[in-house]
Amino acid sequence: MRFLNKKEQEITLKQSEQLPGFEVTLAKDTIIDSPVNNPFFKGVNVLQLPKKLKGFRDNPDLKMLLVPQLVETDVKLDLAENQFALFEPNVELTNKKLHNINYVFGNNMLIEPRFVNLGLKKINLKKGQVVGTIIIHEAII
Repeated sequence: MRFLNKKEQEITLKQSEQLPGFEVTLAKDTIIDSPVNNPFFKGVNVLQLPKKLKGFRDNPDLKMLLVPQLVETDVKLDLAENQFALFEPNVELTNKKLHNINYVFGNNMLIEPRFVNLGLKKINLKKGQVVGTIIIHEAII
């Protein structure tokens, strides 16, 4: 098991203090917007709601309402054939109403978790912030 960056150079990850794994940090600042900030809801008046709902299925803003946002970590996995990694998001993020969509990562995959913001405010994540822990497992084949 090794960890690589996007340039295929070997890197080391800090051992997690809470879980038996390695801490994953952000590669760049990221903003995860709230569904409340979706343009569909801008200026919605209760009296205009029936008119706004006529094109409900065809509204492009509404189709993007709960699309998960990718969070870049610049960590690539180099695992043995029978290994895989589980991503456990940081408790701070889940307390802020962020919901992780993808948990399992395999060999030669970039660790790029996807989050949906289920809160009422957008969430700012800073470069270098710990977003979760990678736990390496061995599968019985």
